[in-house]
Amino acid sequence: MLVSRATGVILLLYSGFHMAIGLWVPQFPWLLTGILLVVGACALLACRDWSRIVIYAAALAAAAVGLIGQVAAAGDVDADIPLAVIIWSLWTSLWLAVAYLGARYLPEPGPDSWTLVWPRFARPAADPGQARR
Repeated sequence: MLVSRATGVILLLYSGFHMAIGLWVPQFPWLLTGILLVVGACALLACRDWSRIVIYAAALAAAAVGLIGQVAAAGDVDADIPLAVIIWSLWTSLWLAVAYLGARYLPEPGPDSWTLVWPRFARPAADPGQARR
């Protein structure tokens, strides 16, 4: 769990960097990427059985938002879009590698970790005639 928590701290620092750039150059994709990285970092710091799915979802969403923002910024200044995609892939590979490394050391989900437990008032009735109205 030490590696997962250490990578969570690294992702928090990296998300702070993204948010600082997003505030300095007012661009929403930088801020949104930073927020998604904070979500992933919190999942790594929690070290729960659901953390792996959260970190992968946050990392992929942040990568997609980053690509959209990079291509839009390159289009606004008439820069070379393929070069912008290459720069994005190098930039993103850093924190994707950190997220992957941290997620590898998370605990495995147990057999009951993904079962849906209904609250008592919302449990489906065995017989439709017994359902509350």
